Amino acid sequence: MKFWAGVAFFSIRIYGAASLKDRRHVVRSLLERARNRFNASAADLGPDAWDRADLAFACAGSSHQEMTQRIDQLFSFMEKREEEGEFEVMSASREVFSYGDIQNRASE
Repeated sequence: MKFWAGVAFFSIRIYGAASLKDRRHVVRSLLERARNRFNASAADLGPDAWDRADLAFACAGSSHQEMTQRIDQLFSFMEKREEEGEFEVMSASREVFSYGDIQNRASE
C-alpha cells in the first residue's frame, strides 16, 4: 500500500513587526489555523528576525489527488491571509510525492 505526502514551504515578510512577540503572534496564528483547517503538520523554521518567517507544512493521505487538493487549498488559504495585509509571501514551493509500499515495511 502506497501513501502520498504533500509538503508546502512559505517564506514570508511580516509587516509592522517591531519585536519577536509581534512575529510570534502572526506566525502562531497561521500555523494553528493551518493545522486545524487542513489537518497538517506545521512548523516555524526561523529565522529569528522580527520581520521574516519560513513556514513548512506537511500532510499525508491515500491518493495523489487528495494531497494535491489539500496543498492547493493551503496555498489559497495563505493567499487569502496575505490579502489581509499582515504579511507578504516572498517565496513558496510545494511537492506531492508517494512513499513506496508501507505494507511490506510494517512486517519487517
